[in-house]
Amino acid sequence: MADGDHEVRTAWGFLAVRTNGLAPYPGESGQWWADRVTILQALGVLDPEGNPTGRFDVVKNAQVARLSAEEFDTERAKMIKACSNCHSENFAREELAKGDALIEKIDHLMAEAIREIVALYKDGILKKPDSYTYAFPDLLAFHDAPTPIENRLFLMHLKHRMRAFQGAFHMNPDYTLWYGWNEMVMDLDEIRAMSREMRAHHE
Repeated sequence: MADGDHEVRTAWGFLAVRTNGLAPYPGESGQWWADRVTILQALGVLDPEGNPTGRFDVVKNAQVARLSAEEFDTERAKMIKACSNCHSENFAREELAKGDALIEKIDHLMAEAIREIVALYKDGILKKPDSYTYAFPDLLAFHDAPTPIENRLFLMHLKHRMRAFQGAFHMNPDYTLWYGWNEMVMDLDEIRAMSREMRAHHE
């Protein structure tokens, strides 16, 4: 809260999600963008075909994500300026880049878990709940998850991914590893195992 300003804003926003319109942030890998599209689809911001939904405007108006490179860069510049009061600018940029790199890795874990469940819907093993707009996991269903495997996905997203993301930007590698990354790896393993069991039972 620099200068006593309680409008706490960060480059990554509340959800650790950024876009440049409907394109990747400049310099991102194609895999990272593909992973983020999968996450945005599960958030209901994009539909299964990748088109914006009504939730896109909700996220935009609430400003919980950075939806342009300019928005992200503006908030990152503020953070670098604040960090540079005590550290060198190069150090600040390097440490923030480490957090960015972690988000790329946790996005891949998250997207792989989502895709596992998307395949269950696609193959008819899971049926679309009445409360869902699409036959696609909805991360904003929160505690109303229709299946145990989706409950595990929501836990992975809302608890463990958030801990990994927030721990990294609070410069706490131990917390990031054990309460974030490690838990996400176990979540993905469990989701894959549940998927295999569901497929075997279905067959």
